[in-house]
Amino acid sequence: MANVVKNILPKKNFWNKKKIFLTGHTSFKGSWLKLWLEYLGSKVYGYSIDYPSRPKCLHKILYKKKLNSQSILDYDKLRKKISFEKPEIVFHLAAQSIVSNASKKPLDSYMTNIIGTASVLEACAQSKSTKLVVIITTDKCYNENQNLKYYTEKSALGGSEPYSASKASAELISKSYFLKYKNLKKKIITLRAGNVIGGGDWKKNRLVPDIINSIFNNKSLTLRNHNFIRPWIHVLDCLNGYLTASEYAYKKNYTFNSWNLAPPLENQINVFDLTKKMLLQFRKKNEIRKSSKKSFYESKRLNLSSIKAKKELKWKNILNQKNTISYTCDWYYEYFKKSDMKLYSINQIKNFYKTAAKTK
Repeated sequence: MANVVKNILPKKNFWNKKKIFLTGHTSFKGSWLKLWLEYLGSKVYGYSIDYPSRPKCLHKILYKKKLNSQSILDYDKLRKKISFEKPEIVFHLAAQSIVSNASKKPLDSYMTNIIGTASVLEACAQSKSTKLVVIITTDKCYNENQNLKYYTEKSALGGSEPYSASKASAELISKSYFLKYKNLKKKIITLRAGNVIGGGDWKKNRLVPDIINSIFNNKSLTLRNHNFIRPWIHVLDCLNGYLTASEYAYKKNYTFNSWNLAPPLENQINVFDLTKKMLLQFRKKNEIRKSSKKSFYESKRLNLSSIKAKKELKWKNILNQKNTISYTCDWYYEYFKKSDMKLYSINQIKNFYKTAAKTK
């Protein structure tokens, strides 16, 4: 069993002292990824245009440093920065990631998510040190088809609204670099996760921050699309997939590959059920209102299969549904207790390893 666990967790001897460039390092996932990479001994260089949420932002909570604003759309600056830092691996997380914002301002999302991805790929192509580029997209990159039980990596790419279309386009842009990267002996992977939850997400119009604000402000909670199903995955399970896939790809000879990262299908529940479970975790009975207002389009059901990742990467979810909810709620509980959240977050990473050691 020890060998199985070893295969599905990031290896310190791989990441230690590696130079890593991280776009979107101030984002929810980016902040957790930076923290985990540093825990593994990596030297991490961040590149972000802004804090994604105000007044609270996970990166500010963990690092308390002033941000040097840098845009992925400023190609010359990005190229020079990557060339100067000489990273071996680049993670591209910088994106416009809110579906409602994309519907209101589609051109901004298209520029950031499509042209921004092309800028990163081209800048990395010009970097002599960079060997692997990890493009983070989403489960929403697939062409909506409610007749499918779940989406696999072979499902058609597409988009029924601006956000999903922009991420499908990012996938196509990434694959279009195949021949160029092959000639340069570089590699690209794209990783498609479901709805990622965990401590430290404060973005507006996201379910978990809305639930947390409702609980700690003792207010009612209005849910849009309460019966919509999503593949909820904890941020540490998701990042474990990012890191595991990157190690795997770094050592292989192929140029391009993609993987879905999702919880088991039986754990992919609807918005209302997740809300009830989180309120129960806090022992709260806040009023839940179900909104009938449809201000923008969203897919009703998003089920994702990660069979390929399990087969090739030996990756699987470490946290079951109960642990996913408790890890998330416990983080916010400690935050409102004014605990040292950097130390607590590192301890959650350590506990993740301990949970993995017990996982069959």
